[in-house]
Amino acid sequence: MSADGGTSHDSANDLCLPFVVDNGAFRGRLVRLTRTVTEIIEAHKDPEPVGKLLAEAMVAAVSLAGGLKYDGVFTLQVQGTGPVHTLVADVTSGGDVRACATFDGKSVAAELARSNPHLLGPGGHLAFTVDQGAHTERFQGIVELSGESITEAVHTYFRQSEQIDSALKMAVRAPIRPGEPWQAAAIVVQRMPERADALPPNPEDAEDAWRTVVILLGSLKDQELLDWSLTPERLLARLYATVGVLPLPRRPIRAKCRCSYERSERILASFPVDEIKSYAQDGKIHMTCEFCRTDYVFPESELEAVAAKHRDQPKDSSP
Repeated sequence: MSADGGTSHDSANDLCLPFVVDNGAFRGRLVRLTRTVTEIIEAHKDPEPVGKLLAEAMVAAVSLAGGLKYDGVFTLQVQGTGPVHTLVADVTSGGDVRACATFDGKSVAAELARSNPHLLGPGGHLAFTVDQGAHTERFQGIVELSGESITEAVHTYFRQSEQIDSALKMAVRAPIRPGEPWQAAAIVVQRMPERADALPPNPEDAEDAWRTVVILLGSLKDQELLDWSLTPERLLARLYATVGVLPLPRRPIRAKCRCSYERSERILASFPVDEIKSYAQDGKIHMTCEFCRTDYVFPESELEAVAAKHRDQPKDSSP
């Protein structure tokens, strides 16, 4: 906590902390995001309810990506049928996060005026993608989205796709006063597959141990999960003291977009110059990154040179 009682806007609060429980029988991740979600949401100036959904998508993406071994980009995408059309959050294997939402502002306001608003609408789906580059196979999983709950959709994904017993708890807090940061946190625990070289435990004891881990996670209140005065390690110690928990090294998380002037040039060069010129305003082409809102400006007079520069260069296949 900060000196005045508010929450510290400290990058040390942006992390994924892997851990194991009950001598390695279960694994998990504790995710905390403060600066990451604050920078991304403030860049978009989204309405608070949309910001909360986007923060949920970000913390869910980091939680899921933290359990995978990959070298590339993990992407979570929520496709809705309501005023909020899409939520996209991706995480690189190095811990860089970017995210954005697309929505209809007037429809969002109208929906919020209802007694039981559903910004994502009925139906829709949630998709996970792991992209490790052009020469590797892309992995994707898709599940239906039930109501507004991203958490429940993730649980459905675990049951249907990974077939691993899993439990997830997420919490998001919007700023109460101007200048305060956003907070988003999650804990996911998963049952580890039995090792062939280990003696199989008593099935009833194994089930009891898993139920205990899940019940303890369910007892955790949102305010405890979002209590930054507790170190992540201390929170885990409190939660799983009775069954034993071992925190592993922290992984830093940060807001960082992958856009650049060079990438924007390559996108421009992939289209006919005459077509690009038709979008010019006051003799300039503006390309605004949908993730970080950076505006790249290209004079119309330089489009021919941009096209020539990239005409014979290979296409960018990095994720």
